[in-house]
Amino acid sequence: MSEAKLHDLLKVSETIPKNKRYSRFTTTQLMELWNKISIYTEELLLNKKAPEFPGVGIFYIKKNYAASPDEFSPHFFPTSRFFNGYNSYYYPNSVKACVPNKLPLNYSIMASRMGWTRPDVEMAIKDIMTCIKISIESGTNLNLTMGTMGTLKITRTNVDMRFSSKITNTLLKKYRLPNRGIRAY
Repeated sequence: MSEAKLHDLLKVSETIPKNKRYSRFTTTQLMELWNKISIYTEELLLNKKAPEFPGVGIFYIKKNYAASPDEFSPHFFPTSRFFNGYNSYYYPNSVKACVPNKLPLNYSIMASRMGWTRPDVEMAIKDIMTCIKISIESGTNLNLTMGTMGTLKITRTNVDMRFSSKITNTLLKKYRLPNRGIRAY
C-alpha cells in the first residue's frame, strides 16, 4: 500500500474528468482551502468550540480527568456518514450527540478568507472529499497535515487524528487553573 500526503492527495483532482468535478480550482487552490479550514478549525477548538470539518469529522476538547480535572485534551470524531461505507468503519452516533458546542463549518467565513464565493467553497470541499474517497478506495493510506493541529491518518480500516504537542500545550496553558498552593483537607 502506498502512502500519500496532502499534496499527493489533491493531485488526484487533476485526474478526475472535468465533467465529474465539482469545482474549477487547481491543486494549489484546493491545498490553500484545506490549510485555511485547518487554521479556522484550530481557532475554534482553542475557544472550546467543536468545529465540524465537512465530510471529515468533529474536533472537540474535553476535560482529561485521568490527568487532572483542570486539564483539557483535544479529540476527534469521524463523520459516520462518510466513513461508515468502508470496510470496518462503525462509529455510533451516541458520541456525536454528546459533543458540546458543536458548530458546522461557516462557509461564508471561509469564502471571505479565500476571496471566493460561498458556492465555490462548497464545491471545492466536495472535490477534496472526492479525492479522499478515490484515494481510500484505491488502497492509499493518507497522512493529511492539518495546519499546526496535527496529522489526520486515514486508512481503509481506521481514521485517527494525531494531535501535535503544540495544540495540547496551548490548551494546557490557556485553560488550566493556576495552583495557588491551597490544599483541601
